[in-house]
Amino acid sequence: MSSPFAILGIAPSTDPRAAKAAFRAVAKAYHPDINSDPAARQRFEEAREAYRAITRGAASADIRLNTTPPPHTMAEIDLEISIWIAVRGGSVKGSCPLGKAIVRIPAGTRTGDRVRACIGKTEVTCVIRVANCDGYEVEGGNIVTPLILSAVQAKAGGVVDVDTPSGRLRINVPKATLDGDRLLVAGRGLPAAKGRPAGDLYLDIEVIETITDRAVGALERLLALARRPRRENKVVPKPGLDPSQVA
Repeated sequence: MSSPFAILGIAPSTDPRAAKAAFRAVAKAYHPDINSDPAARQRFEEAREAYRAITRGAASADIRLNTTPPPHTMAEIDLEISIWIAVRGGSVKGSCPLGKAIVRIPAGTRTGDRVRACIGKTEVTCVIRVANCDGYEVEGGNIVTPLILSAVQAKAGGVVDVDTPSGRLRINVPKATLDGDRLLVAGRGLPAAKGRPAGDLYLDIEVIETITDRAVGALERLLALARRPRRENKVVPKPGLDPSQVA
């Protein structure tokens, strides 16, 4: 079985942003809306699962000591959690030189938050970092993710379904949406917690041309030609004999 990195054609040490770029390149070539070949669909699905495997924040995180704490102070340890845990809350397993722990993370936890946990009989403070994964990026309490539209969808607008860490949403895309536009869905980022309001969800628009788009474009061009006013052909009389001159 090929590794996720091999499927996307990148090195195991590649930065997650490069993995995102590699997946987008595959999507633009093999997305089912672009390429109807069953083999293309399989290639797209494999790439999507590979990207998720690379970027997914593991439910079991490795906890490491930040520094050796001075005497009579509580140890601080860094703890990475997935965006799914940050949105929904849950338990994260981890280990460090002090031992192993199960840390309970409240919904709405953000990077920089501190959560207390016990490793054996030792109480420690976990400093949280929310990892970007599955195509979602966290900016404070906000979540940013791409939304791929066909050219027809972007031009006509309408309702589309969007999967988010908090569940599936139905989003109304405005008419004449352009590649690079950003749509705001208020209150659909990280949930409210610790007196902070809920964050927002931002959808970065990526417009791709599908087979249907090309067919619609060709039809529109034909209709435009059909609607063009026809030029009147003027009949120019040709010189000929006058009937009165015929014997």
